[in-house]
Amino acid sequence: MPRLLSVVVVAGLVLTAWPAAAQTGAITSALTREQVAASEALAQKYDQSVAKERARLATFKNRPLGAVIQRSFNVFSNYVAMAAEMMPESAYAFRPTADVRNFGEQINHATGSHYSFCNQAGLPPGVERRTSPNLREVTSKAAIIQALKESVAYCDAILAAASEAWLSETGKGLGGSSSGLIEGMRAHAFMYNNVHLAEDYGTITTYMRMQGVVPPSTASHPPAAQGRGATR
Repeated sequence: MPRLLSVVVVAGLVLTAWPAAAQTGAITSALTREQVAASEALAQKYDQSVAKERARLATFKNRPLGAVIQRSFNVFSNYVAMAAEMMPESAYAFRPTADVRNFGEQINHATGSHYSFCNQAGLPPGVERRTSPNLREVTSKAAIIQALKESVAYCDAILAAASEAWLSETGKGLGGSSSGLIEGMRAHAFMYNNVHLAEDYGTITTYMRMQGVVPPSTASHPPAAQGRGATR
């Protein structure tokens, strides 16, 4: 069989087999107008982007490196916190496949990662070191959200105390173990945290749609009402 034809045949077999292997648990059909409207209302209720941006501008005057790191962290920490609030507690145990974290565990994973990455480069003067709680014991929706918020506040406090000079100092073993730890600016640890958090958010958007909830990055920016279809 010619090589190109072989590749096409194998790809077709993989795509054919995918739905049966990929879906476990209760999954909703296409989102209804009511679900979209409910998601948009919840997104508006829990969105903290304006307050976060106001605080960032006040805290990071004449601190461009810290300011841009905080901006990215604000965007994705806000989306993850909104997602945690918007997802019903009954869906916290949902997992798309048997071999991945459920939704609650995925939020806890983001929480634990904040402590790991924000502690990675050491701490600027005046900040007391904190570590992640035992997340195996954090299982209810309320407790998971509270732990997430505390981890975000901790990273915020470190960045607020970090001078441009401190962020620019060299540190070792920075980044993610799976992608390779490097020697570089302390700022790299916080940049990597932002990248990891963006990946976490991208992961949970699938969980949300499969449970009938529009992810906050979409729900908080609805299209014009006259052009909106039944699903988003």
